[in-house]
Amino acid sequence: MFHQRYLYGALCFTVLLAGCDKEPEGQVAAVVNGEEITLQEINAEVGDAKIPEGIDKEVIQKAALSRIVERRLLAQSAREEDLDKTPEYLIRSRQLEESLLVQLLGKRAERTFRVPDQQAIDKYMSENPSMFAGRTVYTIDRIQFPFPGNMEQLKSLEDDHSMAAVATRLDTLGIKYQRGLAKMDSAQLGQKRLDQIKALPEGEPFVIPENGLVTVAVITDENAVSTDGADMGPMALQAMRNQELAKALQERLKQARAKGEIKYQPRFEPSSNEKKKAENVPAK
Repeated sequence: MFHQRYLYGALCFTVLLAGCDKEPEGQVAAVVNGEEITLQEINAEVGDAKIPEGIDKEVIQKAALSRIVERRLLAQSAREEDLDKTPEYLIRSRQLEESLLVQLLGKRAERTFRVPDQQAIDKYMSENPSMFAGRTVYTIDRIQFPFPGNMEQLKSLEDDHSMAAVATRLDTLGIKYQRGLAKMDSAQLGQKRLDQIKALPEGEPFVIPENGLVTVAVITDENAVSTDGADMGPMALQAMRNQELAKALQERLKQARAKGEIKYQPRFEPSSNEKKKAENVPAK
């Protein structure tokens, strides 16, 4: 037994020395306590940042490497304190990993995007004035509250035709809410939703249940946003790209949901309406 322990200790010591013997050469820009930092990592750190004219690329790379080294040293210190074994780390690590994978999936889908011609871009801008020539920032009187346990309660808001009536209804239902003035950008709202809001009678509240939060509001003021005509083309192209990407990811999600198996604890089980909505979510 003593002999086995001795061999195990000697083996660990040998591995440690091997790590310390690593040298920064070739594709390895630096070695931090045995951990290599490659040129690929540096390029990923720099990302798509535009290098100003007259600036040596190596200066940017060295600055990126410096950030990586500092981050690596602090990460190693955190591991020495076993922070990488805590429940919080494991949860956050999985969140970051999943977010990165979805991001990479999006980038792969984006490569199939065909650049539209000018006619298609012009058509998109004319069909979505809220994002371009007609972009407007609205001031709204807003009430917000988390999704209630029983979503059927929201149907009663259909009978309320003023913000005062909505507030009274929520008080009656015992739903706590926050009310105040806020800003709403038509470019972020989207043309379809804006058209629906603008079609309501003056003073009629609109309701947007989204991302676990219910928003009830009326428009009280508006200010047009001036947009440089030269900027609208690239903005439209990016918006079209984002739309196509959202559609592609939504299709992948639909396929994954169809062939996947999801089991819920009874109290977290989605309602039939929520399940139907999840299975037929329209792309934004």
